[in-house]
Amino acid sequence: MDALTLLQAVPLFASADSDELAKLAAQGEFIQLASGECLYQENDPPRHFFILASGRLQASHNGLILGHISRMEVVGEMGVIAAQVRNATVHALRDSVLLSVKAADMMSFLRIQPEVLLALTRLVIERGRDYQNLHRPSATRIAGTLAIVPAMSHLPSVVLAEMLTDYLRGWPVTRLITSAHVDNLFGTGFAQTPLDNRDDDQRLRRWLNDLENKHAYLVFAADNDHDNWSLRCLRQADRILILGEANSPPDDVPVLQALQKNGLVTPVELVLLRPEGDPSPHTHAWTEATGARAHYFLHPWSKPELAALARQLSGRGIGLVLGGGGARGFAHIGLVRALEQLQIPVDVVGGTSMGAFIGALVACGFDSVEMEHIAHETFVARNYLNDYTMPRVSLIRGERFHERLCTIFNDRRIEDLRRSYYCISTNLTTGHAGVHRHGPLASWVGTSMCVPGVAPPIAYEGDLLCDGGVVNNLPTDVMQNLERGLIIACNVSSDGDIRALGAGIGVPDQAALLNWKGNDPAPSLTEILMRTATLTSDTITQQASIDRADVYLRMPIADFGMFDWEQMELLIQRGHEHALRVLTPLRDRLLSSSGQFTQ
Repeated sequence: MDALTLLQAVPLFASADSDELAKLAAQGEFIQLASGECLYQENDPPRHFFILASGRLQASHNGLILGHISRMEVVGEMGVIAAQVRNATVHALRDSVLLSVKAADMMSFLRIQPEVLLALTRLVIERGRDYQNLHRPSATRIAGTLAIVPAMSHLPSVVLAEMLTDYLRGWPVTRLITSAHVDNLFGTGFAQTPLDNRDDDQRLRRWLNDLENKHAYLVFAADNDHDNWSLRCLRQADRILILGEANSPPDDVPVLQALQKNGLVTPVELVLLRPEGDPSPHTHAWTEATGARAHYFLHPWSKPELAALARQLSGRGIGLVLGGGGARGFAHIGLVRALEQLQIPVDVVGGTSMGAFIGALVACGFDSVEMEHIAHETFVARNYLNDYTMPRVSLIRGERFHERLCTIFNDRRIEDLRRSYYCISTNLTTGHAGVHRHGPLASWVGTSMCVPGVAPPIAYEGDLLCDGGVVNNLPTDVMQNLERGLIIACNVSSDGDIRALGAGIGVPDQAALLNWKGNDPAPSLTEILMRTATLTSDTITQQASIDRADVYLRMPIADFGMFDWEQMELLIQRGHEHALRVLTPLRDRLLSSSGQFTQ
């Protein structure tokens, strides 16, 4: 594509005078960025304006992803218009080609093309709003490219690619590309063309770029982990899948390591073949060896698991985020029951405190009836939270409860769960949140539930950890960063319901709780500690957590206390009824948005 043809295809220039547009095109210069290469960084001067001809870019600020730039979109417009330093860093998510125009030439063009200037100004405002919006879809929600590379040559990467192509709505929405396809079209061995920008390389790039104009998804399948075609697959991808075997230790993936040395930006994820019932002793080692941000288990070739994989890879999965709130968390079981009743799938689950506990049960595959039985035994029938101690560091020892968690979850490890799971803790030493995606499930769920003052903090690597609700009681931010799809968030925290009604009228009353005269019971020490622990998260950061969710449920349980364990059945019923009211009208939209991959 020449520069003028490119500019004519960009909606921004639709109103431009043809002669002036031709002059602008003559002043442009095509540049190439390899996968992971930086176009510009924050605080760089705005010397150029760019139009993306092929590939995809990623914009970030202070390490946080702001969004993605696709073909026929402009880049760097804000700095040029405002004549200010760049406010974001832009990398090539995959191999990309851009038309570069000097800032001075672009401004001269805009001065005599006021309609283009107006359109560009609107774009600047729109993007500024988008970058501030906490609710962002994944990079592959509407379209994208996937690359599947085997970590060992005998693994059936092409078979997996063929099946995923079918689950991604098949032809013509999705196109599978293998080395055999390339060789059949261009001649034997053409797939092994070096990535050297010579004629054959440019010819193959143009063909692949043309395919993106015809199909929403391209699925690249490599035959091995070391040749030129495998490297090209990775450099064309918005999302890289490394195919391995769960029962085998990790091996080197040369083409992946080559990209990582050059600053890989494209997210890497693992697909581990794991028959149902088989162990997965090397999952964490696989993650460390590949730098994968996530992993999926696949029973060859399970239709439900293939469907779940396709949903999540295309950003159409459903993530469930459960917040903390003590006994009120029983309402989460009611939500799970409603999801079961409406047949809405859950692909990944995360939570904090009581939400971490219920979420872990979901991830382990327990249904709502089993969850109710486990919760009743744990918190009502036996009350494993009653090993009280002299309050040197906490009201209870927490030993009985930890033993109970070990009984429930046995020796399960988070990374071995077939459904992805994470939970949150608070690092009292650093003041930061900890996200736990691997390690012993019972230990990390227990850590996420250690309310400061109620249970003793957990020592880990020299730091002290406690309840995740202190800093992040509804962790939708972690779910959003996984880019799996829609987020359903359920909040069961207190909302200003710890009160001393009638006391301290006119003047502060220091002895009000010690000499309680109210009609309702006075707030207990445990309730005060719980509210104190989660105050910041429930008031300052909560709105941002809500804004990231696609479906938000605020359970109507304000009349229940955080330690009303005996009210479990009523809390589950209240949660179930409310979830049905909220989700029933949304069911078709949720299933449609998730792609309804149920082959």
